[in-house]
Formats: sequence, structure tokens, C-alpha cells
Amino acid sequence: MILSDDGIKQAIHLGQLEISPVPAEDQYTTSAVDLFLGNVFQGWDETPFKVPGTRVELNLAEQKFQATAAGFLRDLPLEKDGCFVLSPYSKSPLPVLAMTRERVHLKPGSKLAARVEGRSSFARLGLMVHLTAPTIHANFNAPITLEIINHGPFFLRLVPGKTRICQLIVERLESDPAGDIRTGFQHQSKPSGL
Repeated sequence: MILSDDGIKQAIHLGQLEISPVPAEDQYTTSAVDLFLGNVFQGWDETPFKVPGTRVELNLAEQKFQATAAGFLRDLPLEKDGCFVLSPYSKSPLPVLAMTRERVHLKPGSKLAARVEGRSSFARLGLMVHLTAPTIHANFNAPITLEIINHGPFFLRLVPGKTRICQLIVERLESDPAGDIRTGFQHQSKPSGL
């Protein structure tokens, strides 16, 4: 069951869900809450891939994301005004990893999970905020990492703390999970999880 705006507010009031900073009233829609863009941006270092004859291959059956991130992710510079300009796909087809300003904690025992989705007005410009990973598992506690790609023709100025980059859809589970969350991204402060 998807929670309404009132259901999300009740979950926060009852201590089942924590969103920090607490959302303002105008961040709520009928069945979601908008989250703002944070100020951390990381991208893949393309240098190793530009060396002729070099091939970097990852075995996904044994993939450890943090090890790959340590070797290939780098912090991306912001503009002088603190914004990040996302180039069109034709200029830069690699995803940019960014985070929400808000930390989301789906408290143990709350029977809550969530999904992060893009906003339709941005999607119509070609902005994708997650590739294939919308699920925020029960008991998660951290800002949400977004895998952002600009499929449109425009350069997009992303303003940390002011751009409502995505929406959080909160869902109630039928029962508490049998086990604890298994992710290297719990309590993350950077998209790399490091």
C-alpha cells in the first residue's frame, strides 16, 4: 500500500519514518514527498578508458561496488556559484552520482519501504534520476544516491538545496522483514558508499 501525503506525515509523527531535514508542507504531493538535491556529486574517471588497447572488465557475479568506486569514482567540481551543470547525453553519456539533501530513515519495526522516482516535469526535459534502482529497502538510513543522466538537448543547472530532484513514495510492507538490510550503502555520506 502506498502512503498518501497524510500517511507520510503520520509515519513521521509516529516515529516510523524520519526525513531530515523535515519536509516543508509544500514538498508533499498527494502520494509522495519531494526531496531536494544535495551538494555531493561523483562521476567515473574516464582516464583509464582513453588509453588505446585498455579494457576494464568487471565480473558482475563477484562485483564489489565499493572497490570499483575506490578505483574509478572521483568527486566532480561544482560551478563557482555552487551549482552543478549536467551536460546532455551527447556530450557526456556517463551517469553522475548525486545524493539527496535529505537523510531518509525507514525505522526498524515500521513495516515501511520506499521508492525514489523522477519528477515528470524534469523527465520531459530528458532528465533521468535513477537508472534501475528505485527501491529504498526497509530499515535504510542515509541520504539517497541518484544515478543521473541527461538524455535531453539542454545543459541542466542543478542547484543543491533548491532543486527538487526526485520524489519519495513510501509503501507499507505486509510484515516486518525477517532479516536486516544488507547493503554497503547504509549510513553512506557519499554516493560511492566509502
